[in-house]
Amino acid sequence: MRKIVLALGVIVTLVMAGCASDKGINETGYSKTPLTDRQGHKLKSADAKRLYKSARDFLMHGQPSQALPLYAEVSARFPFSKYASQSELETVTAHYEAHDYDQAVDAADRFIKQHPRNAHVDYVYYMRGLSNYARNNPSLLGSDPDKRNVQYLKQAFNDFSLLLKNYPNSDYAKDAQLHMINIRNRVAAHELHIAEYYYTRRAYVAASRRAADIVKHYQGSDSVPRALEIMEQSYAKLNLPDLAEDTRAILQVSYPNYLLHRKEFYRQQAGDKPDYTLPDLGAPPSIGSPAGDNKSSSNDNGGD
Repeated sequence: MRKIVLALGVIVTLVMAGCASDKGINETGYSKTPLTDRQGHKLKSADAKRLYKSARDFLMHGQPSQALPLYAEVSARFPFSKYASQSELETVTAHYEAHDYDQAVDAADRFIKQHPRNAHVDYVYYMRGLSNYARNNPSLLGSDPDKRNVQYLKQAFNDFSLLLKNYPNSDYAKDAQLHMINIRNRVAAHELHIAEYYYTRRAYVAASRRAADIVKHYQGSDSVPRALEIMEQSYAKLNLPDLAEDTRAILQVSYPNYLLHRKEFYRQQAGDKPDYTLPDLGAPPSIGSPAGDNKSSSNDNGGD
């Protein structure tokens, strides 16, 4: 009997604590602030249509944080209405517009899982890609996130790739393709940064392998010419002259203008004001190239 009384005492205590903690929480359990529209009208007894339109009004006027509780209310109170799935769709956008990219990805994942045949699911794949892409944007301190981690960029690439594979005629396909090109360049630059790190520390085997991976997996990126150059230099340091010569030949044939204009190429890469317009690195050698740039790569940018 004593145990039962003690158990009842615990239950009463928990209920009282629960009641105390619920102060200020509205009828939805989502927010301590009563739900209102942009005009300040309370939405306590609003139907699905009014809630949805109020949420969309907030979103369209650049107030995504105010829209989110209303979208959640529609989904919670009217899960079978025609406004529920649309609210869940626009929740992805609202989180993205609020710069809450983790929540945007989570909302996109839920929508894809629950509504795989929705007419606008291509848009959700696109927004998931944009959200993952934004996760790798520079911080407020101005540091370069690509030098630390490119995992989110790789996830974004996969999102855009799925969009193009499953919905090649989507309105968002072209922009997804442009993002994929940008991501390839950024990930290749990250790998090149690591190869440079190994090379400067005389870890020539690791440097050559990392550079070779760039050449193999990121063809067409801006990092390939320098990766070939690191391979050549590393092979020379490892006393592998045949491999060094073969790599040099590939670099000269594939990117003749890189060797002719490499100093200006790296000036512009560093953000300096261009001295002249660079030709296509893979095009035939340009006529009248500035003197002094056609030097051995071992004397520039990465040599000991």
